[in-house]
Amino acid sequence: MPRDQFQALSSLVSQSLVTTMHAATMDAELVRPSTKRNLPSIVEPIRLRAFDLIMPPINVRIPMVFKIIPASASVPGSILREQFETIVTKLKASLADALELCPPVAGTIHTSPDDASDITIDCDGRGATFMTQVERQSYVESEHTLDGLSGTDLFGMDASKTIFAVKLTLFSCGTIAMVTSMHHFVADLTSYMDFLRIWDRLSGDDTGNLVLPESCNPPPSSGPPPMPALRMFDGLRWFISDASLAQLKTDCMASFSVKDPVRYWISSADAFTALVWGAMTRARHDISTKSALSTNEAHAELESLGVAVDGRERLGLDSPEAGSPTRYFGNLNLSLAVYTPRINLLEATLEATSRIALAIRKTIQDETTLDAIASRVAFIEATRPDTTQRIVLEGDCRSTNWAKHDPTKFDFGLGSEMKSIGTTLATKTIYPAGMFLITRGSGGLLVATTVEEEADVPLSMDPLLTRYAELLSN
Repeated sequence: MPRDQFQALSSLVSQSLVTTMHAATMDAELVRPSTKRNLPSIVEPIRLRAFDLIMPPINVRIPMVFKIIPASASVPGSILREQFETIVTKLKASLADALELCPPVAGTIHTSPDDASDITIDCDGRGATFMTQVERQSYVESEHTLDGLSGTDLFGMDASKTIFAVKLTLFSCGTIAMVTSMHHFVADLTSYMDFLRIWDRLSGDDTGNLVLPESCNPPPSSGPPPMPALRMFDGLRWFISDASLAQLKTDCMASFSVKDPVRYWISSADAFTALVWGAMTRARHDISTKSALSTNEAHAELESLGVAVDGRERLGLDSPEAGSPTRYFGNLNLSLAVYTPRINLLEATLEATSRIALAIRKTIQDETTLDAIASRVAFIEATRPDTTQRIVLEGDCRSTNWAKHDPTKFDFGLGSEMKSIGTTLATKTIYPAGMFLITRGSGGLLVATTVEEEADVPLSMDPLLTRYAELLSN
């Protein structure tokens, strides 16, 4: 996407947030990396490579909500404020230690004045932004959005901003909303969560056998579409229980006419992605504005889905042991495109959904071989001079699945006086139409489905989606 389109969109989003901000004063401080370990400096700038440059220039925000457990039924506000200040002091110290161990996160993104496609990360120890805010009212989740609590812009176009930021907001009831933000050029979700796990462990006492990412560079490799409509915080949200998810997979597998457990195997994620993709497509084709959907003249009878797939396991760079960081820090999202006949998506049956799920599985299998990955990298690198116009994965819909990561397991060493209470804030932000985000919820999955506003009604009544998932109130 052209840079001017992103800047215009960023301005629009910033204007839309004005009415959501509270009048409470926000404090901000720069936390610099500590020097406890005397680690060698990374002198040479880290040049962004293929899988970095296909990521959009946005800040990825992850919310966590905690509750201070009071010693008695009634705790004065001054005591809550003191506890909050103690928490902030501890988190700043451990964040400084985490930044020392992950120099790119504490660095600066630079773009060459002579070549806009030549983008690097300077590990200059600039640090991270730590923001705090104290609100006088109690926390009511339905009154807040991810963007309103993050303290950062969605679009990371301003080079003066730090790569990583965090904001803690204390509410009068003792609830603390914590939102972290990291620029997508620096890390995908897997590396982002690796950094949060390191910070989490350094905040507590479990720092033994701390394993760090082994590389900050990717392994060696052997005209933009129109901007879709935006939904500002108000897309539909759904919940599917773990039991319903398992049943969906069983039902889809049972519908295969050929009983071959190898060739006709799908995961529960394949089945659920197919279910949501089909329901969104049916809803969008049921409205008067369906002609505005992205179409591909070469594949007139097909629909496409952009799927985020982590390439680490395929390249032998996954975690050496459970709970430890992966062997590569950065972006290794393969960003695949799945194609399926439109007729399958428009058919609200398990048989059609199973065919879609199988297409998703086959694409993942075919496009994650070493040869396929090498070809993908070679193509992106070959078009590097044109990256100012952005290489964008086409897709009538796009999906991203965060369900394997559970931020509620982070306690940042804050002890028994704090507990994580979970949040749905990750699904309450700005998404382009056609996007759906899957996250982990208590006892199941949460999914935000973003379609054109006119399509919300048919989507909310989809006969197959509503059989397995429950529509949540906003």
